[in-house]
Amino acid sequence: MILIINTCYENLSEYEFVKPIVSIVSKLSMEYEIKHYSKLPNDLLKYDKIIICGTAFKDNYYINDIDKFSWLKKITIPVLGICSGMQVLCLAYGAEIEKKKEIGMIKVKTLKENLLFENQFEVYALHENSLVNLNNFEILAKSKTCVQAVKHNDKHLYGILFHPEVRNESIVINFLEF
Repeated sequence: MILIINTCYENLSEYEFVKPIVSIVSKLSMEYEIKHYSKLPNDLLKYDKIIICGTAFKDNYYINDIDKFSWLKKITIPVLGICSGMQVLCLAYGAEIEKKKEIGMIKVKTLKENLLFENQFEVYALHENSLVNLNNFEILAKSKTCVQAVKHNDKHLYGILFHPEVRNESIVINFLEF
């Protein structure tokens, strides 16, 4: 069972950021549940994997609720954070937000071998926040502007700043299948 976490403040944003992830999970015939981050169940270990979805460009409400993501420090199952999901993942481990806007198609260069993607490729970016002080993470990929992908040093916790659900569905599929 896959847990898909919604970080959207506005319900309308779910169509752009949550539903495409649901579509990818459904293509693989995997069972899933969708929960808003403010209403998570107590037992997250009943899930096989967790995906924390992104949200709209100016929707930063989740940053004020970072304490609701403290479970990320204890979790032992694989997690993939996308855009705002990467931000909460890294913030839970002491990273800090840095304002760096990227909108549209950008080139990303892979820096470390990993299970999600390889080489240089184009991605769709839609964010105003980047991350610094990523001491607990290996940097997997960068654009000219900022870090685009990370993996926790000791756990299967991955963060992707761009939106793989738009153009790089194989990244989500690779996460779900490893």
